[in-house]
Parts: sequence; C-alpha cells; structure tokens
Amino acid sequence: MTRTTTGTYQAEARYALFSGRVAKQRARAHSESAARTALVQKLQDLKGSDVGDGELTGQKSITELATFWLKEKEVDNNVSANSLRAYRSVVNNQVLPAIGQRRIADCRTSVIDRVIKDRAATGADVTKLRNALHQMFGVAVRHDAIPANPVKEVARISRPRREITYLDFEQVNEVRALIDTEMNRKRPGPRMTADLRDIVDVMLATGCRIGEAAGFIYPEIDLSSQTPTLTVSGTIVTETGKGTFRQPWTKSDAGYRTLFLPPFAVDILMRRMVDSPANKNGAVFTTRNGTWRQVSNWERLWNRVVDDTAYDWVTFHTFRKSVATLIDQTVDSKAAQAQLGHANEDITLEHYIHKAKVAPDLTDYLERFRPPTTPAS
Repeated sequence: MTRTTTGTYQAEARYALFSGRVAKQRARAHSESAARTALVQKLQDLKGSDVGDGELTGQKSITELATFWLKEKEVDNNVSANSLRAYRSVVNNQVLPAIGQRRIADCRTSVIDRVIKDRAATGADVTKLRNALHQMFGVAVRHDAIPANPVKEVARISRPRREITYLDFEQVNEVRALIDTEMNRKRPGPRMTADLRDIVDVMLATGCRIGEAAGFIYPEIDLSSQTPTLTVSGTIVTETGKGTFRQPWTKSDAGYRTLFLPPFAVDILMRRMVDSPANKNGAVFTTRNGTWRQVSNWERLWNRVVDDTAYDWVTFHTFRKSVATLIDQTVDSKAAQAQLGHANEDITLEHYIHKAKVAPDLTDYLERFRPPTTPAS
C-alpha cells in the first residue's frame, strides 16, 4: 500500500494470468481500506474475464451453469433421451425460475436449502431437483468455479412412507377378466387383439417394465432349451424428430439381464412366434403395421380396461411390484432385486416390495415373562 502525491492510496498486487504471464494490478481510493477493496474487486473481475467463453467461474450465472451441464449430458452416451428430457424439465421449470440469475459463487448452502425446501412445501417430490442441483454444482467444483458443492450439506427432506400397492393371485385373475371383457366389447373398427393380455402376462412372468416388455425381440429369446430364457437388453422410447424406436440398452447397467421363463410365458411367446406375422425388427409386440408401439399407446389401451372399475388404481408398474412381492415372500429380496434389474437392493425394498419387517423368533426367551401360576384356593 502506498500513498500518491495527490493524497490518494494505491493498492498493488501481482496477478498470474491463465497463460502464465504475471501482471501488476493497481487500484486507487481515498482511504487504505477503500483502495484494498477496489483492488480485490478488480482481481475478481479479472479472474472472471481471463477465461474462455466455454469455461466456468464463480461469476457466471446459474443459467450459464445449467447450459454448460446440459451440454455435457447431451454428449454423454450413458444418458438416455428420456433422462435428458427430464433434466431439461427440472432445469427450466424448477431451477431457473428460482435462482437462474444468481451467480454461482453466491449460491451457498443456505440458498440451495431454501430452493429445495420451498419446492418441497408445495408437496412435490424434490428428488430430481436435488439430484440435478448436485450434479450441476459438481461440475462447478470440477471447473474450480467454487471450492465445494453447496448441495452436499442441504438437509434431507423426509417423505412419508407410501403404502406399496400390489395384486394378489385372485386380483390378478380379476384384472385378466377385465382385459377379456374389453377385448370382446363390440365397437366400430378393428377388433382388439390379444396383445394387451399377452404383454400383461409376460410382465407378470418376468417383472419387466412396460418399455422393456414392449421391446422384447425373438433373437434374444430361447424357447428350445430345457430352461427357456429371455434376455432384457433394451427398451422402447419415443423422441421428437426420431419417432418411436428400440433403445439398445436398459434403464441401468443392472437392467441388462437374462431371465428364466415360466411355462405359461413360454406358451404365450411360442404362440405369438407362430401366429404373428414376421417383422423386420424381430419384435414380439408391434403395431398392425409391424412397427414399434409407443409406451403411451400401451398406457391408453390399459386405461380403457381399468377406467371406472375397482382396479382404476392399477398401472403397468403394479404388476412389477406384484412380482417383486411374490419373489420376496417365496425366496428373498435379493432374488427380487435380480429379477427386476435393480442396481441396489434398497430400491427394491423401499419401492417395490409390500412387506412388514419380520422380527426373529424370540418366543422361547419371551416365554420367561409368563406369569406364575396362581394356586387354586
């Protein structure tokens, strides 16, 4: 710190540019503290300008961070089109309206904590929001824009545990009867095919997601061996500009799996293999034109079956939960995890298995509390 001939104070510092060149920076003011503050601000501004347009600094806005993060996701081959669409939705509808104009450096943990809690207060699930923010600020840390991820210390929002709904054997047969009724209903146009009944039965035989079942292909089904199998290796997706197609990978790495088929599923697949016309995709389920059928189309068919019935709460995912619950009751949750293709057993337990925790058999020990026999008077 020096004082100039005009009576002002001059603060100086050396600043190393990104290129490695060291430049002297100066700032003047009428007091030492003001000069020091001006110099710090000048250095901060210099740091923000001494980078390429594609680099992140703490001075960039959350909108710019989100754009940077989404561009990384677009070139990541492990991110599906549906996931990318979900990320964009969270950014555009939740992140940017709340903090889009804030600087990265200004988003401390308290700020992110408020964003997430405000969203939770509306009754919405904040899981996707928290995940998106955690990944975004992780990118900011990786690019040295901030020293630590502010999302890590945000308080967890406790959610009330939801009852897991599933179908027992009697209910499954009642739902099958509803499908048969809809199939036989007289209406204008072509008669409803057995596709919906078959795909529901195959889902019950495998525990697969509707997108996975809709994407089954015969080259990955072995019905001739002593233990028939089916390999789950893809799922049906629909993208704007690309239409509906089979994505050659599953929702997660754990979703790529080979499943043993029960005899009733073998019968269904064998019948379809013989009776259905061949198609260029080798697909088990197609439209009348031999093309892939959209998941939303399957869902519309399903709604026609259950709307205004006692089973209007049943979705395709209910069948998946029913399979998980049956396997857990007859084998264990680890087997259910493998069948459903979950990477983590906790996911299966928390979201798919209808189960009360069973305590160990301690009756021999508890019997010691038996009251003494009162002698007869």
